[in-house]
Amino acid sequence: MTLLCLSDIHGESAGLQEILRDAPGVDVVVLAGDLTHLGGRAEAEAILSLFVASGLPLVAVGGNMDRDGARALLDEKGINIHGRGVVIDGVGFMGLGAGTPSPFGTPWELTDDESAGVLSAGLAAIAGAPRKVLVSHPPPRGTELDRGFAGSHFGSGAVREFLDAGSVDLCICGHIHEAGGREARIGGALCVNVGPYKNGRYALVTMTEQGASVTWRKR
Repeated sequence: MTLLCLSDIHGESAGLQEILRDAPGVDVVVLAGDLTHLGGRAEAEAILSLFVASGLPLVAVGGNMDRDGARALLDEKGINIHGRGVVIDGVGFMGLGAGTPSPFGTPWELTDDESAGVLSAGLAAIAGAPRKVLVSHPPPRGTELDRGFAGSHFGSGAVREFLDAGSVDLCICGHIHEAGGREARIGGALCVNVGPYKNGRYALVTMTEQGASVTWRKR
């Protein structure tokens, strides 16, 4: 299975149609949050309509910069996997949206305790899937995937604990722009910060019975 993975689009639609048209052999599109930049329903609709028109299976979570209207649209389109799960061709996808608590007071932030509950619910929804994928807006804390400009770590402790427990085979994340384009193995899972699409970054992730691998792309 090949996943087309994007995060931190922040309302930037340039090049999306070409990527969807030219991406070879994509089976599922994964959106790891921040479709908008403090936007609501209209901005989210402008982005999501391009993906829906592709006809490809689509899973998504909202990010800390997505307001209530944007997140409600994900529900209406049946693609929101925050605290939920869906199984596509034997692969279970579960999700965690939002960001970690910050001094900036962004629209959607969750504590580690809240995130742990969301992760538990999502895992239960895909318990029977032979292979499992976590789509998380925040990356795991204390890794190269959540390191900001000053070297500080801004990721989720709940995500790190979840991955350390060996709960899934693959984690797709974003949120920390400076750490985009990096991968790490945590608790047996390949973890990928696909980077901000608003800066042109995205990734193709291929899953086989032997594991997962990343092909980095830039528009």
